[in-house]
Amino acid sequence: YDETEQAIDLSKQETLPSTHVASDRINPSRLFVSIALNEDLSCSYKQSKISSCSIEGIVQVQVSADSDSEVPFYLLVRDPSRHIRAIQENQKYTKDSSDELQLNDRADYKFNLTIPNADKYFPIMRYKCSSELRPVPIRVQTRVRLHGGCCRVALQISSNPANEDDLTDLTIIMAVPTGIRGETLSTSPPGGVWNDAKRSVLWCVAELGDGEKFQLQAQFEMENGEETLFGPDQSAKPSFPVLVRCQCMYAQLSDVEFEVSDAPETPAEVTTKIARRFRLSHREKS
Repeated sequence: YDETEQAIDLSKQETLPSTHVASDRINPSRLFVSIALNEDLSCSYKQSKISSCSIEGIVQVQVSADSDSEVPFYLLVRDPSRHIRAIQENQKYTKDSSDELQLNDRADYKFNLTIPNADKYFPIMRYKCSSELRPVPIRVQTRVRLHGGCCRVALQISSNPANEDDLTDLTIIMAVPTGIRGETLSTSPPGGVWNDAKRSVLWCVAELGDGEKFQLQAQFEMENGEETLFGPDQSAKPSFPVLVRCQCMYAQLSDVEFEVSDAPETPAEVTTKIARRFRLSHREKS
């Protein structure tokens, strides 16, 4: 587990329902638990058809208590659509207690957590989702045209109207094949940056709202101005693979749910907040 991974933006957290104190103790401890859920989607497409897709989630937890000592508690995980294929806990802080599940827990997994009372987040578990879960946050389309010794590439990024929130911090990287003079790049709208070492063009886009489209055009000169490099009838047009990376705050891809409850041996009044995010890495080959 990488404990250096930065926690997600917590400026907009969802407060989960308070849990029942495990006993009638007059002055139970007060426990504040913050959960940061991040899901990473990596997918590859060829000619707009999906060829691979994987989703991995990681859960980080930060604890604040009115006690100097660590207060153990339970984390319940619900998976109503059976999206989770495999789950692995961080045994440094987490113990799998799923064999203690009771009917009224209404959960699929149960973990006993002992987290240091600190300002930092600790990674407690990661999970991999079933291949049946194949969300499509964006669609990438490219069209290549050769004319007059020039190569024009039209690129369109479309956001799925079903996305829960805006896609942000988009980076769009387009690889440029040999036979194309990358240094002659011109883009519309302006902003595309040519990287000679990697033979690629980079665009950065701040955000893309759900259902919105973003269109880019790039034009290059061809080596020796020869369109015939790609066949006399242009049947072998050059290929421009595209990689898009972005994120969506306050949203997740699976429908996995979490609940925190106190442990019988350490009764506490529990307040829980959760922040969600998914990140996307989308590869498109023409």
